[in-house]
Amino acid sequence: MRIVDWLARTTMLVLASMATLALIGALANVSNSPLAETLPGASVRPGELPPIVGDEPASAISRDRTGPDAGVGNTQASRAVAPAPSPLEREQVRWLRALTYAVVALAAFAAAAVVALNRIAAHLSRLAAR
Repeated sequence: MRIVDWLARTTMLVLASMATLALIGALANVSNSPLAETLPGASVRPGELPPIVGDEPASAISRDRTGPDAGVGNTQASRAVAPAPSPLEREQVRWLRALTYAVVALAAFAAAAVVALNRIAAHLSRLAAR
């Protein structure tokens, strides 16, 4: 067996693994949808959403410290806080992640198909040369 055959097999293995993992990621992002809990007959599962940084009130972070240790360990006072995303924005980001994973999976399947067609063409050319 030639090195080209081994490279093609390894490439196919890597592409198939990447496509499979991308599909699993897409399905995982779709299945964790918080809107699925609001459907009739769905059970509510508390604590399923990950915590969002920036949920604490801005007044708790922007307090000024005075005294001899005003600048030491005062990382929260200097941190800017963005407003927490709305549930609709969270849902849009979740679907965008799922779509991105799905596109990566499709690209990996297409690349694997190109490699397979290339190997088929190479084998057919060997047969035709005999």
